[in-house]
Amino acid sequence: MVLSESVLAAIYLKAVVPLLEDIAEIDEEVRDIIKDWNFNLQFQLPGGLHASSLLFKEGTVEAWRARSPGPAAVLTFSNAATLNAVFQGKSDKSPRPNLYGLFRLKELLKVDSLLKKIEYYLEPDEDLLSDPEAFSNCVRLTLYAMVYGVKVIGEEDPDMIPLARNLPRGIVEIRVKDGPAVHLEVENGLFNPGKGRAVEPCAYLEFEDLQSAWIMLQGEMDQFAAIGSKKVKIRGLIPLIDGINPILDRLSLYLSG
Repeated sequence: MVLSESVLAAIYLKAVVPLLEDIAEIDEEVRDIIKDWNFNLQFQLPGGLHASSLLFKEGTVEAWRARSPGPAAVLTFSNAATLNAVFQGKSDKSPRPNLYGLFRLKELLKVDSLLKKIEYYLEPDEDLLSDPEAFSNCVRLTLYAMVYGVKVIGEEDPDMIPLARNLPRGIVEIRVKDGPAVHLEVENGLFNPGKGRAVEPCAYLEFEDLQSAWIMLQGEMDQFAAIGSKKVKIRGLIPLIDGINPILDRLSLYLSG
């Protein structure tokens, strides 16, 4: 099965990089690095077809899954394959900064440290997972990456677009009992992801606890087995949940590569 380098690049830009907005809220080291930053940083492929922006302001980050709304230090990767190799740690090629970026080299030299914080939470070690609050944050951030990744796959992967267009209209909520949640609105092959619980979901998938959610999100437990063991509950418009599952599988395939 051939995977698209362009789609994978879009996953990194639109589902992974924006997690820094949430990480800045919980990670003191990140806030210390960016405490004096007041500028916009944009990652992109040539022509800005796929782009992601981080708006830094006095120790906070606002993420845009598109071009920056104002002047920005722009880092352009030569192509999708190069971007993917850099994010996978398989290449040390540096993206090309624009003129504005050249005046922000002091800050840009620290960007790699920020991006490594994403890996720190999405691929945590045992010490981090042993801390209850940190564990909850790891699950929450993984859910965020998943739901925004589903949008990329459903709207941009050539093999998944036909399936996405035939999904029933509705809102599915994916949540941990008494824990973090995300939701996804689906209509006419388009996806509108969101953080937190939905106002009026027509379907939901609920994990019994953080551990069950983590095991499932890591692909270490089959959904049917999880449902049978009561670790996962599904209710409502089941065809919507069933239809999203192949997209989730495709997303896992991209990220495992």
